[in-house]
Amino acid sequence: MNRWIFALCCVLFCGSYSKAEDYLLYCISKTEARESHQILSKTDIFAVDPTSGQQRLVFSDARSRFVLLPGSDVQLDVVAAGGRIFSRAMDRKLYANGRMDNTAAIYELSVDGSGKARKIIDIQPSASMGSNFHFLFVSPTGTKLGYIRISGGKPYLFLHETSTGRLLRELDLTESVSSMSVTTIGWMPDGKRLYFTLNRTDEDDEWPQPESLMGSYIMEEDGSGKHRVAPEKDLHPSRQGLNVDPKASAVLLGPLPDGRYLLKDMQGSANVHPAIYVYVLSVATKVQETLSIDGLGELRPYRLSPSGHTVATVSTQLKSIIPDDSADTKTLWVFNVESGSRRKLLTFTPREDGTRWTGLIGWLGSHDAKAYGSSLAR
Repeated sequence: MNRWIFALCCVLFCGSYSKAEDYLLYCISKTEARESHQILSKTDIFAVDPTSGQQRLVFSDARSRFVLLPGSDVQLDVVAAGGRIFSRAMDRKLYANGRMDNTAAIYELSVDGSGKARKIIDIQPSASMGSNFHFLFVSPTGTKLGYIRISGGKPYLFLHETSTGRLLRELDLTESVSSMSVTTIGWMPDGKRLYFTLNRTDEDDEWPQPESLMGSYIMEEDGSGKHRVAPEKDLHPSRQGLNVDPKASAVLLGPLPDGRYLLKDMQGSANVHPAIYVYVLSVATKVQETLSIDGLGELRPYRLSPSGHTVATVSTQLKSIIPDDSADTKTLWVFNVESGSRRKLLTFTPREDGTRWTGLIGWLGSHDAKAYGSSLAR
């Protein structure tokens, strides 16, 4: 009898949702005035079924002893994969004073709406960087986390095991990235190798120059085996009548499981306003398939589903000339990678109580019970 009751509850709760891989996650945050500055009072994370548009709250820090520090769509410090969610956070008492140079941490968050969480690692502050770090990213199964920190003027890559927080790798990236700026970084679908895009920091650097390091690369977790995905000229879209910008790399947004790549690039000319192109590229055949993003304005970020079939992104409707996340309306779009077609999923307008759009986290992914460490606790 109990088994039938359990099965019925599962049908009622999950029946209208597609499999976990298809859940899209986004977060919204509420701010409040505190003396001379604004502070976060609550962040909610929602899961959306991209087929039906139905939503449910999967996590809120409203009752937690810590405050989520999600960042923004420019650099979101919340990631998800393998049915798991991870976020940067800080003890609520430390955060209350408005200083960001206190010790922060990375937590694993529950996905059932209970508000339970588990601290994985502390991020110790440094004199130059505070508790901040760059490019929090997660392996496809959710078993490893990575991020970049600057120490002594050098970029270091840190990789951790998510079940115990054990440090797997601390890698000096100076030799790998030189003076370049890391634009994107993440794991390949095999969960073993890393991909990243390097852009220029020197105004005189242009990728057609033979000595330029601008471009997209793949390497092992220990930094060995670094090689270009393809010559940089082959990564840019081929559009008759438009000029490739020699001062900007094509940005690798993510690899597809079938070996193709999702990229973004800007092209234009002296007489044509630069246009953004998002496209799927087969390096082997050089075949490009462009997504239809015309008329949507600036889009960011781009989140590729684990299957590689769908891309999600967000457009912004400005309330005034100056961008303002506390006032601008956000629209979530999903694109079919194969057909290039698009569909509006939801629109979010900032609320009068100070709740605003924070960021598109990405796809929840499929849960692997073996990947979990100790039980989550509030």
